[in-house]
Amino acid sequence: MKNAKYTEIREKWRAMIRTRDDRSEIVNYDDPSFPSYSFEGHMDGSSPWIRKAHWHDDIEMMSVLTGKMAYNINGSLVEVLAGDTIFINSKQLHYSTDVKNTYCTYIITIIHPRILISSPEVESEYVLPVITNPEIQYLFFPAGSKEAKKVSKLTRELNESAGNQFEITKCFFNIWHHVLNAAKNHIPQSLDINYDHIDSLKNMIGFIKNNYAEKLSLEAIASSGNMSKSSCNNIFKKYTAHTPTDYLIRYRLDKAMELLGTTDMPIGLISMECGFASSSYMTEQFVKCYKMTPRDFRNKRH
Repeated sequence: MKNAKYTEIREKWRAMIRTRDDRSEIVNYDDPSFPSYSFEGHMDGSSPWIRKAHWHDDIEMMSVLTGKMAYNINGSLVEVLAGDTIFINSKQLHYSTDVKNTYCTYIITIIHPRILISSPEVESEYVLPVITNPEIQYLFFPAGSKEAKKVSKLTRELNESAGNQFEITKCFFNIWHHVLNAAKNHIPQSLDINYDHIDSLKNMIGFIKNNYAEKLSLEAIASSGNMSKSSCNNIFKKYTAHTPTDYLIRYRLDKAMELLGTTDMPIGLISMECGFASSSYMTEQFVKCYKMTPRDFRNKRH
């Protein structure tokens, strides 16, 4: 039986995205000793986790049940409709987003490839050729195809197996069979990716994370990535769907949300701690982003 305190913490952050300084996600595994996370949820335009660019060593599977959504993967936007399943490979910079505020339901699985590694031969012949292949940023299983139906069924079975490490492992091996087939026959065309730009973006995001409480200029953010202000703007828009200024505001809102949910600090003090010029401005941005006031959010979390 899971520790009650851990379960409470896990549920609190279950649908949130928390990241480290390099924008890698702190994955909220269902069991901290077993790197697997599965969740059946929903998304709309006010969901707080959309457009949060991040990456992880794990692979990610998203099966859309109803509605539609989209993924930005290394700067390329891919729409995912009901019945579709998308596989996001390890270490890809990505985020999910709504499509015109459409309500969408889905099953998401985040699981580490090491669960598959039963021997050095399996790792070298069946796992590494996929997760280290720069041509495979993602794989797409379109609705109506036999593969999509099978993979969607397996993601549901994996979600229903939460807590059963043997069943999760079995489902993951079955899913990987379909991933290997798709990787062999349906490798997407190479995307126009500038990895130097991605490295610069990570540096700029890290700079924002380390200095968000201070007054930051666009020039300072761009300088941390060793580039011009216009290049900084273009790269942020391509890979995060935000300008650097908007990204900074969203990050400050993330920190405010965390403090609202975990402390009893006054809202005015939280606004100062998070780098906002005033509590009224923080409230204005909070409502604009999340369709509720900071006070309403705090009341819902407690």
